[in-house]
Amino acid sequence: LTQSDARLPDNDNNTIGWMGGALLGSPTTRTTLPGAQYDGWYGFNRHYNAINSVDHDLLSHRVITSLTANYLPAPWFSNRFTLGMDFLQSQRTSAFLKNDSTWYGGLTDGGQNAQLETTAERYTFDYLGNMRKEWGSSWETNLSFGLQVISTRTTNLNATGIGFVTNANNSVTSASTITGGGTFTEQRQFGYLGQLQIGNENKRFLQLGLRIDKNSSFGAQAPAFVLPKVGGSWAISEEKFFDKFAKYVNTLRLRAAWGTTGRSPTPGAALATLSAAPYYIGTTENAGAIPGNPGNANLKPEKGVEFEAGLDAGFFKNRVSAELTYFNKVTNDLILAKPIPPSLGYSLGAPSNPLVNIGSVVNSGIELALNIAAVDQRNIRWDIRAGINTLHNELTSLGGLAPFALGADGRTLVGQQLGVYVSKKIQSIDVAKKLVIVADSLTPIGNLFPTLEWNLTNTITVAKNWRFSALLDAKKNFLVDNNTAYFRETQLVRSNLRLDTLALSPYERLRRFGDLTPGHYAFTTITGKQETVSNVYEAYFEPGDFVKLRELSATYTLPGSLLHGFGQTVQSASVTLAMQNIKIWTKYSGADPELNAQADAFSRQDFLTLPNAQKTVLRVNLTF
Repeated sequence: LTQSDARLPDNDNNTIGWMGGALLGSPTTRTTLPGAQYDGWYGFNRHYNAINSVDHDLLSHRVITSLTANYLPAPWFSNRFTLGMDFLQSQRTSAFLKNDSTWYGGLTDGGQNAQLETTAERYTFDYLGNMRKEWGSSWETNLSFGLQVISTRTTNLNATGIGFVTNANNSVTSASTITGGGTFTEQRQFGYLGQLQIGNENKRFLQLGLRIDKNSSFGAQAPAFVLPKVGGSWAISEEKFFDKFAKYVNTLRLRAAWGTTGRSPTPGAALATLSAAPYYIGTTENAGAIPGNPGNANLKPEKGVEFEAGLDAGFFKNRVSAELTYFNKVTNDLILAKPIPPSLGYSLGAPSNPLVNIGSVVNSGIELALNIAAVDQRNIRWDIRAGINTLHNELTSLGGLAPFALGADGRTLVGQQLGVYVSKKIQSIDVAKKLVIVADSLTPIGNLFPTLEWNLTNTITVAKNWRFSALLDAKKNFLVDNNTAYFRETQLVRSNLRLDTLALSPYERLRRFGDLTPGHYAFTTITGKQETVSNVYEAYFEPGDFVKLRELSATYTLPGSLLHGFGQTVQSASVTLAMQNIKIWTKYSGADPELNAQADAFSRQDFLTLPNAQKTVLRVNLTF
């Protein structure tokens, strides 16, 4: 059972938030005169009381429960039944005080209270049976089979009240104007699985598996999709012929697997929908409907085929161990939301963009992990864990579709990363003529996903009671859309880089803004056409490479002598002090390259976004 109550200010793209109001402001409007309209903020009257009085509260209750039963009718036949429930209920409040100082503008100054109540339920049933059989002294088989059922329900109810007599009574029902609405979704998934594992001398293994899934997202007539797999492993270091290498490599296991995966969309994604809308005959209001989402009757499950191979090895009496894996996954019929033109008559925005199956995407790379026991003495131990992984992501086919926008700034271009950043790339800059020549079409600028990541953890244990740990991690070769800088410099012209003509070199000024001389083209394409900064965006796609000191922690485990005072009640106790997001090293000009203002897997946009918080956590663990 978990209860969480979070109160946070407005931020991101919000003029009533601390970040939005401040970063969009301008020092040129700063004044101490009474009744000043802007006082340095972006919006009018955005003084401390106005922003501080906005009440945003998220109260959540969550219950996670599972019940497991095991039945062994015979020593070789085991059965496990599991029932699970994950129940989350949250209430989000967004309230603005009634005021006579035009803090917020419009009807909101009369007071506003918006409530959103969400209930998310997830129920699961799992059955797994296993039959184990030995064949002589060298062979054994394990036959596993099972069933999985998942039911998910989500309900949203919202109500907003505007206009209150007094702030002492700002419940929604006390408002002069009340509006509300609600949504409900339900999804059911059924999965049947089976796996046969054959083992020889407990060092050679072969696995054959099959899973069959059905999902209500596609309707009752949609066929089930079948997902086979095959894998094997070999503890080669246990073979006789390997003895001559044992002094160099203590343990070595080779492994490989091939399998398929599947993914289904959200409920109702394939269906054409309508949105309720009123219409009038004379003065009488009637219930009507407008197009919602065109749906996609041909929508299919997303399927992936993956091959993986690797090894696990130990060296120097296993004081050094390594895990190396190569993976290659080809995803076919990838499910993405495709923007539609306004001329079709559907409402604009993501909810109205139908899901489609595009061609194929390849993800491949190498993952390497090292564990090193650098020091192992009686009173001190030093352990090092290092990991590194690469990623090659490439859209190999669009399945006959034309390229389309993906996420906030990305594009689907064959031969590039999925969601690659694009711009009309600058070809040349002539400072003397104030002429910036750009490409005629959108071209790739850089990666959305990092192609290299690494992490390093050092743990030192002193006298078996003190443990100190530090975690560094890094991501390389990706870009961040610094939309904060773009918006301030080119849309609002509230940035010192734009207002101060000496803040940038002439070359960099042309690169960011083009020719600002009235009557001139900001940018000129190769064919002589005019282009604006909204399509020549590469100055604001900044490298996001970083190294971050992610966490420092110290743990003290109380020795048994200090626990005697508790009798037999407390078996063990420890205290941990941890600090997180301590330091970042990056050339990114914004607050943090890990920020993303968009709730989208294909976006990496910083738009007036609150930086990741530095946290200090104190944790006490007791075992009774």
